[in-house]
Order: sequence, then C-alpha cells, then structure tokens
Amino acid sequence: MESTTVEATGNKVDDLSYVHGFGMAQGLTQQGFSFINMELLGNCFNEFANKTKELVEPQAADTALRALAQTTENFQNINDEQTINVSELFASLFYQTQLFHPAFEDINVAKVSEGIINFSKEQNPPAKEMVEAYSEIMEKFQAVADAEGAEKAKEAGKEGIAFLEENAKKDGITVTESGLQYEVIEAGEGDKPTADNEVTVDYEGTTIDGKVFDSSYARGENISFGLGQVIKGWTEGLQLMSPGAKYKFYIPQELAYGERGAGADIPAYAALIFTVELYSFK
Repeated sequence: MESTTVEATGNKVDDLSYVHGFGMAQGLTQQGFSFINMELLGNCFNEFANKTKELVEPQAADTALRALAQTTENFQNINDEQTINVSELFASLFYQTQLFHPAFEDINVAKVSEGIINFSKEQNPPAKEMVEAYSEIMEKFQAVADAEGAEKAKEAGKEGIAFLEENAKKDGITVTESGLQYEVIEAGEGDKPTADNEVTVDYEGTTIDGKVFDSSYARGENISFGLGQVIKGWTEGLQLMSPGAKYKFYIPQELAYGERGAGADIPAYAALIFTVELYSFK
C-alpha cells in the first residue's frame, strides 16, 4: 500500500510532536538501533504518559542495558524476549532524557508515539512543511545553546585554572610536570601499569564544584579499559598507582576533554576531579 504524507494540521504542538517522533525513530535506526522494536517503543511512550506503565529510573535502565549489551554481543545476538526487554528499557530511558526537548514549550506524547509507530511501519512521513517548521525551531534553539555554551566554556576555563592554582597549594597535593595534580588516599603495593596495559578500576568523576557526572560505584560494577583509550589525565595518573591504591586526581582541561567537553555535564575547558581505585592490571 502506498504511504500517504501527513499534512500539517495547523496545531503547532501536534505537528511538531509528530515530526519529533518520526525523526526520533528514523535517527535511532540510522544510528544502528535497529534492534529496538519501534512500535513497542511508541506504545510504551503512550503507556508512560497515561501512567499505565511504570518508568525505570534512567540510571537503572542504563545499568540494565549495559548488562544486556554484554550478554548479547552489543545487541547483535538477541532473542525475542530480550528484544522486548531492551525496547522497554530504551523507552524508559528516551522518555525521560530525549522526549521533552527544551526547544519546545509543549509536546503531545500521543503524536510522538504515532510518528514513531508510523516510521516503524514505513508509512505516513511528515510533509515537507512540517519538517521545515520543526527544523527552524531546532536551528534557532541550537544557535542560542551554542552561544550559551561558548560563554559557559569561557567561564569553566577560568574557574578551572583558578581552582587548580589554589588546590596546588594544599598539603598532600603533588603536581606533575604536565600539570596533573594528585592526592594519595591509599597507597598500593607492587608494580605499576604502563600505557599499554589494561586496568580494572572503580571511580567517581565530579566537576570542581562537586557535581557527580559519572560513577562506577553508583552502577555497582567496576570497569576495565586500556590506558591508551582514556583521557590523558587518566593515562598518566593510573601509571602512578599500584594495585590496591586509591588516588584523587585533579585534572586540568588540557588533560581532560579540552575544547570538546563531554555531554551536558562537562563543558568545554572544564577541569575535573576523579577518585580512582586501581584493583589490577594486565
């Protein structure tokens, strides 16, 4: 059956919501999330909005998805039951983190769901007029966000420099030649890893004002990675540690994420603090 284009209704919230849902499903598919059952995703959104289905808290959903990714070869070897579970977990996560976009004053969840479901059925794409209206709002929002981000980055850079200058004066703080600062909370024993090793650690990362942005402790699982795969501050800092050690690193922006920043919580040029426990390396 030939697909019919959905024309603008004149209801701004409904039209933008439909494009948002259709585009969300399209974007997820293009990014390789084809293992998600999009029709189920859309139906879950409706159930969450109608309070007939309970949301899974984002951190818990993320932890469950990470566990499933490990047992399904990153969702590539997945059975029907797991597909349902994964789709429902992603629905909870996206509903709470992506659905209610700050560019829009209001959103119609039913229309978002309709857009997602119609994309999954390869029917009823939004008309060009609707897509252009949606794109215009998003572009204006992004322009404002970019300007605010640039200002925020400028301030983060200044604050990070000032923080590290004062921190370096404290007892127990050692500053390396690169500018990395560290504090030994617990000393370990034995050999130290090199940049070629894989380490197993627990950690908590915070901004200089104490806001936690990542924590293996909160997820309840330690993490292993190659020292050549992480930010420079980690690569250098972990090589100072022996198994059993617990250090606190104060990392200048040039050894962290620099001008890129990382996500919503780490602006460009931000200095960061990490508490790290090294368990082992190989």
